[in-house]
Amino acid sequence: MSKREYLRKLYLLQDLDLLIQQVKDPEYEAKTGLKVDEERIRDLENRRNELARELLKADPVTYQKYEMLKRRYGRGITRVVNHMCTNCFAALPASVIPRDDEIITCPNCGIILIWLE
Repeated sequence: MSKREYLRKLYLLQDLDLLIQQVKDPEYEAKTGLKVDEERIRDLENRRNELARELLKADPVTYQKYEMLKRRYGRGITRVVNHMCTNCFAALPASVIPRDDEIITCPNCGIILIWLE
């Protein structure tokens, strides 16, 4: 799996993490008017766990970094928009450019960065 593909899957994992957290919120139904049954939540958790196992097997160091950052910031990976980290909103130095062969983190907050077209 290429680093670009790995980052896209890691970003998808974060989306699943955030979705699961949101639908498990006791006030979700009151806020949205939507009821999510336990079976659908279990299905999301199973999909999340399958993807997590795949990512852990492919690159355990990056996966563990993602989990640590998620505990710290509530997210482990963030998009770069206009050469700015969207986690800490710091402008990235010109030397920080996307590379297909390495995982890049924000020099300010340390979160994993992803450039999406």
